[in-house]
Amino acid sequence: MEQAKSHKWLRLPKNNLIPRAREDRAILMQCIGIALIFWIGVRMSQTYVATKKIELHFLLPPDQAFHKAPPRNMSIQTKGQGWDMLYDFLLGAKIHLTYDLTKRSSIRLDEKRLLNDIRERTNAEDLTFSNLTHTDIRISLEPKMQKWVPIRPIPDLSYLSGYYLSGNLKIDPDTVKISGPVSKIAPTYEWPTTKLTLVDLKDDYEGYLALKTPAPEINLNLQRVKVNVPVEQVTEKTLFVKIHVKNADREYRLFPSQVRLTCNVGLSHFNSLNSADFRAEVDLSDAAIQAGNTVPVMVNLQPTIVSNVRFVPKVVEYYAIKKEIN
Repeated sequence: MEQAKSHKWLRLPKNNLIPRAREDRAILMQCIGIALIFWIGVRMSQTYVATKKIELHFLLPPDQAFHKAPPRNMSIQTKGQGWDMLYDFLLGAKIHLTYDLTKRSSIRLDEKRLLNDIRERTNAEDLTFSNLTHTDIRISLEPKMQKWVPIRPIPDLSYLSGYYLSGNLKIDPDTVKISGPVSKIAPTYEWPTTKLTLVDLKDDYEGYLALKTPAPEINLNLQRVKVNVPVEQVTEKTLFVKIHVKNADREYRLFPSQVRLTCNVGLSHFNSLNSADFRAEVDLSDAAIQAGNTVPVMVNLQPTIVSNVRFVPKVVEYYAIKKEIN
C-alpha cells in the first residue's frame, strides 16, 4: 500500500504548455510570411537601374570583309520597376541584335535605330533605356583577301658568359595565312611574333611563341608557333682575310693586303669556319678616296654563326701600279 502511494506521489502533472507553444509558432510563421509578402511587394514596386549586355551579330557575304571591324558587344542602362526588371531578366539576360549585310555594302546604326531595335527585343514595355555605349556605328564592306606570309620572330636574348646562339633561330611553322579586307592584307608581307625574352641562356631552348594579336578585322589561321633557340659554348678564332678592291679605275696595291680578323664562334663550327666566309673590302672610287693615300677597310660579309667580329688594321695604304712600257 505504501508502494502504491509512493508511485502516486511521483506522477507528474499533465503539461498543457506544449500545444500552446506549437500554436504560437504556427501563428508566428504566418505573420512572418505575410510580412515577407508585403516587403517583397513594396520592394518590387520600387524603381531600379541595371546594366544589360547587348551582342551584335552580322551576316556577311563569303567574299566580303569589314573595312573596320564593328563592336560585337555593348551595354545599355535599363530602368524600371522591380517586377518589370525581374521579368525581363528571366526571359533574356542578354539582347541579341542581328543585321543582314548580304545585299548591301554599308550600314549605319545610329542611336535612334539601335534603341528601336533594343525595345523590339525586350520583354517589358515599361522599361526605359539610357547610356548606350555605342551611339553611331558605321559599317562598310570591301573585298576579302587571304594570303600566306612569313612569320618574323622578335628575339630579346641574353646569354651566360661564354655562350651564344649557335645557329639561326627556328620557328615551326614559318608562315601564317592571314585573311581580311584587301586594304589591310595587300600591304602586309610578314607577320611578327610577340617578343621572345630569354635571359642567361646556356642550353638550347624549345617552347611556344605567340603571334602578335591582329586587328579585329584580320584573321590568322594560327595563334602561336614552336620556337627553337640553339645555344652552345663559344670560343675565339682568329683568321687572316684578304682585302678586295672595288670601284677602282686602275690597278692598285694595298699595304697591308689582308686584315687580322677575330670573332666568337660556337665549338661545333670552329673547324668549318675559314677566311672565305668573310669578305673585307676597300672602296677606291673618286667619291670614297680622301686626301692622302689611305682608305678605310670594311667587312661586308660574315656568317650568321659568328659574333663579336673585330679586325685590324682599320685603315690601309694604297699605291697605284705603273705599268712598264716595252
